[in-house]
Amino acid sequence: MRQQIKRYASFCSKKRVLLLAGVCSISCFLRAQDGGETMSFTVSMPHPETQTFHVAFHCSNPTAAITEYKMPSWTPGYYQIMDYAKNVSNFRATDLSGNTLQWENTALNTWVINNHQPVVIHYDVKATRPFVATSFLDTTHGYIVPASLFLYVNGKINHPVTVTVNPYEKWTAVATGLDSVNGQRFVYTAPDFDILYDCPILIGNLESLPVFYVRGIPHRFIGYQLGNFDRAAFVDDLKKIVTAPLTASRLKQC
Repeated sequence: MRQQIKRYASFCSKKRVLLLAGVCSISCFLRAQDGGETMSFTVSMPHPETQTFHVAFHCSNPTAAITEYKMPSWTPGYYQIMDYAKNVSNFRATDLSGNTLQWENTALNTWVINNHQPVVIHYDVKATRPFVATSFLDTTHGYIVPASLFLYVNGKINHPVTVTVNPYEKWTAVATGLDSVNGQRFVYTAPDFDILYDCPILIGNLESLPVFYVRGIPHRFIGYQLGNFDRAAFVDDLKKIVTAPLTASRLKQC
């Protein structure tokens, strides 16, 4: 089994695929309990040749007059300091009328805004490294590691959040483990930022292999440029891996 896992891990790395095992079944609320504050992101990539994502963060009714907005320094599953904030540029903040708000970069990954009214923060994120723990964008596809792209409000990591993805005009699909919003294309929700940061996003002209179910839970394999191979046999082997008992001895072998 260990050899199977290694073989598939190698295959996935070479073919630049994203494995989305399972579907989040968590109910998300767009509006929090503390004064109706909402948080939402819109990410776009109109010029992928620049390898730059544009992000707009809408935060309505901040409860503090002075608010810290922070960028994570690492991502779940890859426990190494990544300094994602170094890729942020063109940071600016406005109110809902477009009036510029004053802000201060108090630390490498921290921006402070003195305002308790609704805020819209715009910034760009450079994404040039094709790596599992970094976001990447070029003219063929985009890959988002949420921790490297999305700010959070200090002290409110448990707040619900929505994400709208606007793909490049020539791309047709988005794949992620986040919950979709019914009736809204490429709009997703997370009950908190921990869930958001744990759900990568793949964007492009993607291929989805047949869905298979384990204990009633749908499992999907969605990827980019998968190449030529026996898809049915591959999915069958994936199902065997997912359903195999994970014993203490197997954990030691892995």
